[in-house]
Amino acid sequence: MKIAVLGDKDTALGFRLAGAHEVYSFEDTPLDMERLRNKLKELVERDDIGIILITERFVQKIELPDVTFPIILQVPDKSGSRLGEEAIKEIVRRAIGVELKR
Repeated sequence: MKIAVLGDKDTALGFRLAGAHEVYSFEDTPLDMERLRNKLKELVERDDIGIILITERFVQKIELPDVTFPIILQVPDKSGSRLGEEAIKEIVRRAIGVELKR
């Protein structure tokens, strides 16, 4: 299963360097938000995608599909987490069954 990332150019670069399978970069414009919605829909429909990471800022601008697979996780961008550390830990715990500790 592949990991796909949807984010701004800095987030995308970081995940490319980390070895994510498929990384897509978008700007915060109405046209790019439409492109992001279309790409997300395409990724959800594919059988080879297991996890989709999308920046919190972009999630606030689009509606996430209600699916159980692939797993869709929100990640912070360069400006930090809008959800807070505890919320991120809970999302990871529910998604993969592992509790993050310091």
